[in-house]
Amino acid sequence: MGKLLILVVGLVLGLLLARYLRGQRAGRDLTAPPPRPMVRVGDERIDNEEIRALIRQDRKIDAIKLVRERTGLGLAEAKDAVEALEQTMR
Repeated sequence: MGKLLILVVGLVLGLLLARYLRGQRAGRDLTAPPPRPMVRVGDERIDNEEIRALIRQDRKIDAIKLVRERTGLGLAEAKDAVEALEQTMR
């Protein structure tokens, strides 16, 4: 009788825990954020003399940081934009 009681209590606790965790998961938004608009090299936030000067001084990391601050782009997008601008300067 004691083993049966422990089994039933364990089963009830397990079900309650599963229900609680399922409710926690339901409240989270797991969708990806909306895509940001593309930024072109001709965009004044990217294609300006300050960023070009950083590229000429071989300070590409600083140029990428500046592009990220001005545009809100992610690291990969800002790096691509700086590299594209660098290609136009050659």
